[in-house]
Amino acid sequence: MITTKHLCWIGIALFHLTVAALHAAHLEEWTPHKPWWLKQITTYGDYTGSGNIFSFFAPNIGNEIAVVYTLADDTQQRVTRLESTNTECNRRIQTIYNFFSIEEAQSLLAKSCAAYMLRQHPSSQMVRVTVIGKQVPDMAAFRAGATPKWEPFLVKDFKKTSPKI
Repeated sequence: MITTKHLCWIGIALFHLTVAALHAAHLEEWTPHKPWWLKQITTYGDYTGSGNIFSFFAPNIGNEIAVVYTLADDTQQRVTRLESTNTECNRRIQTIYNFFSIEEAQSLLAKSCAAYMLRQHPSSQMVRVTVIGKQVPDMAAFRAGATPKWEPFLVKDFKKTSPKI
């Protein structure tokens, strides 16, 4: 049996879901004039979190970053990436790689990554650290046919040095 209390909760839930759906549909962008009721719904959405909009083409989200290592010794070269079978470990590595987007940190991060790879591969004499970023076009360029593409933005070579005595 549905009571008045049930009807009230159903009404509140429907209101909340409606506001969330209207925010997901970008209701605020439909008209240049914002009526009073739209401002109230927008405020409700902001306070409850139902106003959060997660778009693929979010302008303030950084580009995806990957790092490729080229290891070389006296006879051969090989290209590798720092990956693990552990998903959590890969997330942590990716979090570190995201700091390559900070220009002041690039040199230090590249040196740190190179030192780690040279320790992991002691027979290698040199490592090239290539940082590439996935450049996602803005909406206008996407509509004109542009597609996301990977572009290198940092390439640094590091050689092993003999320890000083």
